[in-house]
Amino acid sequence: MDPFTGTGTFITRLMSSGLLTPEELREKYRGQIHANEIVLLAYYIAAINIEAVYHGIVGGDYEPFPGICLTDTFQLYEKDDLVSKLLVDNSARRVRQKSLDIRVIVGNPSYSVGQDSANDNNANVGYPTLDESIRSTYAARSRATNKNALYDSYIRALRWASDRIGESGIIGFVTNAGFIEANTADGLRYCLAEEFSSLYIFHLRGNQRTSGELSRKEGGKIFGSGSRAPIAISILVKNPEATQRGQIFYHDIGDYLSREEKLERVQAFGGIAGITQANGWRHILPDDHGDWLKQRDDSLGTHWLLGDKGGAEKTLFTSYSA
Repeated sequence: MDPFTGTGTFITRLMSSGLLTPEELREKYRGQIHANEIVLLAYYIAAINIEAVYHGIVGGDYEPFPGICLTDTFQLYEKDDLVSKLLVDNSARRVRQKSLDIRVIVGNPSYSVGQDSANDNNANVGYPTLDESIRSTYAARSRATNKNALYDSYIRALRWASDRIGESGIIGFVTNAGFIEANTADGLRYCLAEEFSSLYIFHLRGNQRTSGELSRKEGGKIFGSGSRAPIAISILVKNPEATQRGQIFYHDIGDYLSREEKLERVQAFGGIAGITQANGWRHILPDDHGDWLKQRDDSLGTHWLLGDKGGAEKTLFTSYSA
């Protein structure tokens, strides 16, 4: 399932990858591949793309793709379909999809914390059930004061997908890589390590919210001029039979690489096995603070505080002023 399919790129690439024989693809196409999209034009383009690729491989009489839904994936699990009488076929597909035991979720969720001003026209929609799941997990485990960033669309996607696959399955997302290091994502990192048996994080860098030498190290923006955020490919595995949980494997693509050089490396690796063969995975053991990278030195806690409004006994200063 691709819950944020856009124009269907992930599904069409999967179908044309050669992983499935035409006979296997026919079975998958008719009932085991699913895609959701909320933007009407993208929905139609995705349907046409998926159908064209399928018939280019399998041939035969034309078959519409029965697995695509015009819907907001998050809203699908919040309340009943309000337009079921107008979009009867679409509503039936939505109902069927919700009843299925889906174990593999892939995609490229959008990244949006919310709008900066009323002119942005990009306010986040509220999802009470999903947001409560975030509050009781990622937010509850976080030590951050301001937790608004935990309701970013891509973090909602991680929470939703983990809940959707239940105790067993795989998530493969291309997302903002901010969760790897952000202070506000400490609770998210705690929960990911607890919920998944194996986590493979391929960090593609590209953070252009930096400047100077650091910006040059971050290298090219994966999605071109339209993106400023760092990007990561994350493969998250829930295996109920695994003897260990929270096995985190991390690969950093490296400094000073252009966008083209990064994409060439992605293509050369081909998958998890390619990085394994190159001995490229770094096994991460998180510290007690939920840090994966740049883990803090706890010896700082043995020093006297400059001051503490909470009333610590040993401080260098006893009063505060502006």
